[in-house]
Amino acid sequence: MTIRTAAASDAEALSELVGSLAHFYLQEPVDPEGSQRPLPEWFAETITVTAFEVRISDPDYLNLVNEQAGKIVGYISVKQRSHLYHLFVAEYAHGQGIARLLWNSVLERQPLVSQYSLRSSLFAVPVYQKLGFQINGEAGMKDGIGFQPMVFGR
Repeated sequence: MTIRTAAASDAEALSELVGSLAHFYLQEPVDPEGSQRPLPEWFAETITVTAFEVRISDPDYLNLVNEQAGKIVGYISVKQRSHLYHLFVAEYAHGQGIARLLWNSVLERQPLVSQYSLRSSLFAVPVYQKLGFQINGEAGMKDGIGFQPMVFGR
């Protein structure tokens, strides 16, 4: 298991990873006919290959991946040193401590940052609470995606 800085060549795998988890952040991932609901356009645009390439090359972001047997199974992105922008782990790898490993890697790489914020999917709130985040305000909803503001302080 390796944690490393994301490279531009990872963008396609990251786009696929995050896209594969849509059913966890859409409040109603399936419509009444049983079809998968599409992601809202504003969100879908943030997980394209191009969007990942831009974030990976942007110095305002710290992007790390967890790789196992040459395959990316986890990804974390921190914007402007204090906003946890993305944290995703492949569904088959949930419960293996990968989110914690990625989060601890961020904390080690940014020892002087004292507080982080994020907008967690409602599904992931318990994961972030285990990592030490606390709820910070009311949960919200935007175009079918529920979110919970949270903060982490050292």
